[in-house]
Amino acid sequence: MIAKVPARQRILDAAITLMWRNGYDGVSVDAICDAANVRKGSFYHAFASKEALLNAAIKRVWEHDRAEIECCYADNSPPLLQFRNHLEWFGLTQRRLRAQFGFVPGMFNMAAAMNAPQEAREISARASQEHGAILGQGVNAALAARQLSPAEVQWWSALVTQLINGAVIQARLSNSLAPFDTFPESVLALMGLGRAPFDPP
Repeated sequence: MIAKVPARQRILDAAITLMWRNGYDGVSVDAICDAANVRKGSFYHAFASKEALLNAAIKRVWEHDRAEIECCYADNSPPLLQFRNHLEWFGLTQRRLRAQFGFVPGMFNMAAAMNAPQEAREISARASQEHGAILGQGVNAALAARQLSPAEVQWWSALVTQLINGAVIQARLSNSLAPFDTFPESVLALMGLGRAPFDPP
């Protein structure tokens, strides 16, 4: 017997899909209810408002992403390979999302729009900070032989974050996965941890 999916979960799943496709402002409560096959009363029983639903959606997407990113560091691979897997994750994620939606959507906070409610922006900022901490640990481990100071680790982490954001934004704006074709190799080459993609073997 197949267990029935609770209404709250169906609403959240439908909202995440619709927001990926249309952005927060482009999705109505009615559209979410239709997609989740629930009545509006059920929506407001599960969520106090559309804003509350957005907050839950940001948290859900980040929980999923964080679990996948942590898997990059969960085995006994060398730290450099773990860090490379983290860098590769961004392109893999965009490929998966393009296969699902038919376009390159970027990151979920881009779907939330710049004019998202304050609480949603704060939740998104906390998720970014958590990701930054994981990335910083990866940078530190990958560059362990250099015995970097905390300030140097922070600088490298900020630089890599800017490269990630740039690649994601470019991919979204051009609706192309080309920015990720050699992304891990390019970042590692800039960090002095590998050959540039155009270098001969």
